[in-house]
Amino acid sequence: MMANINLGRRLGVFYQQQIVIQTCVVRRCKASVASSQAVLKNNTTNNGRDNSTVEDVEWNNAKPFDEMPSIRVLPLLGTSWGLLPIVGAGIPVDRVLELHQLRFKELGYIWRDTIPGLPPLVSTARPEDAEKVLRAEGKFPDRPGFETLKAYRAERIDQFTSAGILAGNGEPWWNIRSKAQQPFLKTKNVNNYVPVLGQIAQEFIDRIRLIRQENNEMNPDFVNEMYRWALESVGVVGFNTRLGCLDPNLAPDSEAQKMISATNLSFTAVNELEYGLPVWKYISTPKLRRLYEAQDFFTDTALKYVKQTIEMMKHKPADSEEDPSILEEFFIRGMSVKDATVMVIDMLMAGIDTTSHTTSFLLYFLARNPEKQEKLRNEILTVVGPKGKLVTPGALNELHYLKACIKESLRLRPAAVGNARIIDKDLVLSGYRVPKGSLVVFLHQLMALMDEYFPNAQAFVPERWIKGDPLESHHHKYVVLPFGFGTRMCIGRRLAELEMWQLTTKILQNFKVEYHYEDIGCLSRIVNAPDKPLRFRFIDLD
Repeated sequence: MMANINLGRRLGVFYQQQIVIQTCVVRRCKASVASSQAVLKNNTTNNGRDNSTVEDVEWNNAKPFDEMPSIRVLPLLGTSWGLLPIVGAGIPVDRVLELHQLRFKELGYIWRDTIPGLPPLVSTARPEDAEKVLRAEGKFPDRPGFETLKAYRAERIDQFTSAGILAGNGEPWWNIRSKAQQPFLKTKNVNNYVPVLGQIAQEFIDRIRLIRQENNEMNPDFVNEMYRWALESVGVVGFNTRLGCLDPNLAPDSEAQKMISATNLSFTAVNELEYGLPVWKYISTPKLRRLYEAQDFFTDTALKYVKQTIEMMKHKPADSEEDPSILEEFFIRGMSVKDATVMVIDMLMAGIDTTSHTTSFLLYFLARNPEKQEKLRNEILTVVGPKGKLVTPGALNELHYLKACIKESLRLRPAAVGNARIIDKDLVLSGYRVPKGSLVVFLHQLMALMDEYFPNAQAFVPERWIKGDPLESHHHKYVVLPFGFGTRMCIGRRLAELEMWQLTTKILQNFKVEYHYEDIGCLSRIVNAPDKPLRFRFIDLD
């Protein structure tokens, strides 16, 4: 009995392994599957084409979908058996990159998977395929996303009118996205947060000095400290207030600590629920109930601050010269209270793990490459000045090597293994017919670690991103897309970068960063996470 359960779990997670993307994984409904299968059957022929366009000629000259490389397809199991130990790869569910590297070695640049009850699944390591799919997408790109959050928000119809921008698709997604993106994309709006994010970064420096051991080393749970920094940073934008996450006397029952706990619980629960058999879709499991309780807290807290902001706007003088916050701009642009609430929650859900992990990986690479760290420190001291000097928007524009270091870190350790789309039209990818309704996964992390795209690809070389440098890279621009693409690009990209710029600058103004343990790799969950404790040493500069 237990063996069958474990087998079922491994079969259930295979699909999710293939589509860990930007933030999440997905299971499609049976109706969508039936539609996809019908399309696939029709597309093995000419599909009613008149052979008159370039696309039709390309389609007719392409190989059939069922000739695309694949591991053996078994009755009932499809290709799911490939994950199992002994008979299959036996690769753990959180080591997706290793699975992709194995399949690339076995099958080449593109392959398909057949998962019973699910749409056709294509994985590609060709940037040309990514470009073709992304350039062909329509107004409402269909991206897989957080099924558990969709279910939660569908049940709370009194508080939500859509699944939000993180988990939603179609016109409901666009209705929120279109109102939210301008406040996030305006340079002036982002620059308004430079002082407060600098203050938060300085408080984190103070906290490092408070919690480090006698040998200047961090405790093994330092990643939790990174979560506190990230939550405080994104909270000041989303909630329009300081949460106090970095308070050294933070009480266990404080709102900030509850928010940290709810965040960690939510990510843990979503990971475990969506990486296994979807029992939660049919019965209310204990883990699902805990997730819903955490989301209830998120919702109540977000709604409180949304209403608080509305009251502040009512009492704001008409002639006030103070720039509106991003949250205030949501309402100025006509966003409803419900949509603003789900937008704020999504900001927190998308901005905590991603920013904290990305910055952690950057610190790791700088610690492992002291000559690069010193080069970056020299730039910071020249442009910004020594510790105590504030970072200004103008200074940030001149920190070219800092930006290159972040880009290089994101190449090696992106927030997720790739991007994905449910395509809404027939396409030819790598010479094969791929039918409408298929799920296509672009394996950016795999591509970025290949020497054919980046010479000496495993090395941390920020100079690849410096224009005019002898080591400047001239790779295909669709190889690396750490923030996504088009209208589904990460809406908080500029703020996330600002958070990383501020903290990295403050750290290198104050400390030499060292790391003396095993190499840190990736655990692939909803987002990539460090697979070792962050036992950095922060040594005061003279």
